[in-house]
Amino acid sequence: MSAINSSFVWVTPSLPQGPLGRTYLVEAKFHGHYHIIGTRRPFFVLLVFVSCAVGALLRTILKKSHIPITVILSLIGVLLGVVGYFVKEFRVLTEYVAEIDPILFLHMFTPVIIFTAAFEMDFYLFRKSFWQIFLLSVPGFLLNCTLIGLLTYKINKYNWNWHMSMLFGVIVSTTDPILSVASVKNIGLSKIIINLIKGESLFSDATSAIVFELYSDLVSDPHTEVAEWLGMSGVISLTVLGILLDSVSFSPGVDEFIFRFWAMLTFLAHVMIFVITGIVIAVKTFPYVTIRDLFYILTLYLSLNLIRGLVVLFLTPLLSRLGYGFNWRWGAVIVWSGMRATFTLNMALGISQSKDPGTAAMKNMILLHAGTASLMTLMINSTTVKKLVKTLGLCNITLPKRMAMYSAVQRIKEMEANTCSILKLDRFLADANWTLIEEAIKIDCPYKFDIEEASQIVRTLKCPDCNTDISDETTPQQIADILEEARLRLLTAQIASYQKQYHTGMLNQDAAQILIGAAESYVDIKGKFMNIHEVKTYWESKGLLVSFKKLLSDWVYNVKDEKSKPSRNKILKLCHHIVFMNEFEYTSYIITLLNLIPILIDFTHLDETYIKQLKICNYYFISLYILEASLKALAMGKAYIFHHWNQFELVIIIVGLIDIMIINIFKPLHPTYHMIKTIRVFRIIRLIRVTRLLKLVIPRLINLLEKQINKQLNVRYDIAKGYVQGEEDTKYLIEQISCHETISKEINKIMEKNKQDGMKELGLMQRDNPDIVTAVKTKQVVQTVLNAATETLKVLISSGIVDKNEEAKLQKMILQKKTNLGTLPSTIAPPTAEELLHSISWLENEKKQIEFIQKRARILCYDYGDIICEEHEMPEGIHLIISGMTKLCGSSPSYGVANDVYELRNPKWVPYTDYLISGAIIGELNCLTKQEMEYTVTCETAVQTCFISMNDLSEAFDEFLECPSLKYKIWFKLALDITIKAFKEKLAYQDCSYKMCTKLPNVYVMDVPSYKKCDIYDGTMDDVILVHGSVQDCQIQQPYFAPCILPKTCHEVLGTAPVTKLLIVQTTTTMKRKSTSRCSNTCQYHSYGRRQATFGNAEETDGSSRHSPHSDSVQGETAMTSTEGAARMVYTPTAVSE
Repeated sequence: MSAINSSFVWVTPSLPQGPLGRTYLVEAKFHGHYHIIGTRRPFFVLLVFVSCAVGALLRTILKKSHIPITVILSLIGVLLGVVGYFVKEFRVLTEYVAEIDPILFLHMFTPVIIFTAAFEMDFYLFRKSFWQIFLLSVPGFLLNCTLIGLLTYKINKYNWNWHMSMLFGVIVSTTDPILSVASVKNIGLSKIIINLIKGESLFSDATSAIVFELYSDLVSDPHTEVAEWLGMSGVISLTVLGILLDSVSFSPGVDEFIFRFWAMLTFLAHVMIFVITGIVIAVKTFPYVTIRDLFYILTLYLSLNLIRGLVVLFLTPLLSRLGYGFNWRWGAVIVWSGMRATFTLNMALGISQSKDPGTAAMKNMILLHAGTASLMTLMINSTTVKKLVKTLGLCNITLPKRMAMYSAVQRIKEMEANTCSILKLDRFLADANWTLIEEAIKIDCPYKFDIEEASQIVRTLKCPDCNTDISDETTPQQIADILEEARLRLLTAQIASYQKQYHTGMLNQDAAQILIGAAESYVDIKGKFMNIHEVKTYWESKGLLVSFKKLLSDWVYNVKDEKSKPSRNKILKLCHHIVFMNEFEYTSYIITLLNLIPILIDFTHLDETYIKQLKICNYYFISLYILEASLKALAMGKAYIFHHWNQFELVIIIVGLIDIMIINIFKPLHPTYHMIKTIRVFRIIRLIRVTRLLKLVIPRLINLLEKQINKQLNVRYDIAKGYVQGEEDTKYLIEQISCHETISKEINKIMEKNKQDGMKELGLMQRDNPDIVTAVKTKQVVQTVLNAATETLKVLISSGIVDKNEEAKLQKMILQKKTNLGTLPSTIAPPTAEELLHSISWLENEKKQIEFIQKRARILCYDYGDIICEEHEMPEGIHLIISGMTKLCGSSPSYGVANDVYELRNPKWVPYTDYLISGAIIGELNCLTKQEMEYTVTCETAVQTCFISMNDLSEAFDEFLECPSLKYKIWFKLALDITIKAFKEKLAYQDCSYKMCTKLPNVYVMDVPSYKKCDIYDGTMDDVILVHGSVQDCQIQQPYFAPCILPKTCHEVLGTAPVTKLLIVQTTTTMKRKSTSRCSNTCQYHSYGRRQATFGNAEETDGSSRHSPHSDSVQGETAMTSTEGAARMVYTPTAVSE
């Protein structure tokens, strides 16, 4: 009943009394004797909702304005307080708000602002500039508040004492971490300066909170418990937590929601802080404001900025020698960006409502000056700091940045033009006003230049007339600047790649954090590119755990594993049989446990009778230990003494015998202090016998260490794999990022070398830990397939095929499968040669072909440094790598392109190097085309391969001619690999892997004989990729060389190489239209041939006969289709009834 009564407020007839001592009449009309919500609480709830609505409205209206919203909100609060002062009915409500508990006010709004500010900080920039931040936020803050307190004490006319002046100095010295950087973070100012401003504000807030509480306690009540101000360390905890968290600290897909959620909470917190403090300031200070106070307000504002400037100037010599350095321009920005807001208002509110000694007028004057100082810094500093930054030249856009922006704008314009060209072909949009459209989509470069500078950039980039590179006029300094800017943008692209890999599940959280942190640490190292050798320092696993495991493994003694041969002697043979029984070990453990009881009892005070019994027990157990050691020595012979654990047991026996001897020697003698100490020491040493039980624990401890080490190795492989993938992703962006031919070549060379180093590291990890690497690869494959399933489900939902209920069920199943990834074993045995043969895409599920290859294949073994095949040699066959790593050195693949063209596209100064590991195949393309090898293959480790000779391969080609033939399937596998690389290179901004997965059922390879014509893009093809050889556009005579995505404006090509292959991606609608009830996947290759035959493919143009896809040279070949989303070959009969 008491709990119920405590939730209600008893209505008394007493009249409410205002904070200024005035009593008001309030009509209290309630239905009944109790009410749950107070009479004025609904106004507070209404104030919250109205304030949030007004704040959102102002944010929308003043989005493009430079007027701070917080100032307007604060003025609205002041206006409400002033209205309450003159309107009696409204006064009760405003005074109710003015009496808000400062502790509640602090804990409601401040944590959100502190955490958001810390969360937005760059941890690695913060780590390097920590001592700079510390100097500004601790000694700098203390010096700042001391000078302000001294100035206030000397010149104020309010008769404040020294303690109150110092307290006021603490209040107005702290700055707001969010509002201090709000005006400068999006104008091009360096992240280093922004981090300094935000870090100084965060830690000065923590310092001010502690100093404020300490000083308040000293002024008001010296006996206040220290725990009250120690509770303020929550500010520091929130700061540290926010700094340590980043975008990969949350599950993939959650980070964006977290960012938006905290940004919204921060905005609402600022809205409520400034509205409420505006009301509080008006209600509590309006009766005391005089004309003289305006002079003090202006003086205080000027003093705040002047003293802050002097403190920063005083610390500059130290700041310039720490972190990223320091200069006077940075100092000017830091001084002028110090906005007083959240913490200043919180502490002033706490002082105004405290029960400390002092008049109400004094407390309210502190509130008035703190509030006006906050408003003036927001009105003046916040609106002018942007102009200050620009005047000081801290946000000047350098030439390389302008070049990068120019390149980005040109690319956007190019994509707009291409999109318009495609849309003009749309029959519904053909009659649109294209002149107006071109004007509406026109995008200008956001960086404004003068004519001379713009022409310099154009000359540096491309000639506007002939669109060719002109780099001769670029100075060495400009090249260095452009290279540095390109390096920074590449680091940003690498970080984006790591985040993408994490969000798709290809990187675990630890690996993503290490890679992102490593990339961010390179930002401030001028000219330094990220490389795998330095990244290794972040994840080297050969550390304490490995050493500790090795130590335990040396000590552990497993009698079954180390079992020696028994002696022929019957007695020794019996001893051997006893010692190597499980029961013998268990008996030894039981004896050790029983011995623990008298050892513990011996530490208590006992009678002489019990002491004698304990001595006998000690003799008994030592005898058992000696018996155990004797049996082991007889059973194992000389090998007994060489085991660490046996040596340890002997030490226990020797110490026990010494203990017995000392006790018996000292017994007849008169006990002295040293004798008693010696006996006590040996009594304590007896506890070492309990360590014999570690023999049970150590194997389990080794297993735990093994799991932890495996986890570290998993992270290690993930890091190396993520690094290599990041290098591949950014490689295709070099041309867009660098905007300069010389820079592109230099960066390409560096990135290629870094990638090869990463590939080598992956191969070495697979050599050292094949079972762990196999487990990681297995998990990554499962994750990739499940990601593809998720993307497919999104497509089905967006197209309306699946409703919400069905989506929930399917999504739940996919999520369950992803959750089950954690249950997969951490180690999986690497596949054998037979399993690898079954996993080859062109042998999958073909038992006859696999058996044929197995009978003729040979297992070859190579040592480190052996050469498997050399450049310019004719191929002897193909090698399937079973284990080990090989290095490829020589020329990059020519893909059937003529030598003169190849040399132009691949200069000799660009070396080609690659590493292949288990599962890779060497020499496929060369065996198909019967051309000489283009690279030398050297063994980097001991290598085992499955070798299939050229003769056996040719025999297999002749043996398996049924559609799809074995030769065609190998071509298809190679064509897919080349196509994916071409897509990544030409369409670097798109996700091509998922696109190829969805298009795989509609893909086939087509042969274009030499100097024969072939029609493409006839309305049934989405993409045509030249994967081998070369062709020429019959209309404009434009040559194309493999690998290349043929443009859709090309409709007829002529084969110009001995072997030319095209990969055709048909439209989905064509596949549906051609499918029949008897065969769901009609062979696209032969369907294309029948369609060409219908239109008459025998006509000739310019003396050349048009090529038909089902000509004699390619008869018997068929398409590759997929029924389950994988690269599975499905045969479809050539003859299908129409």
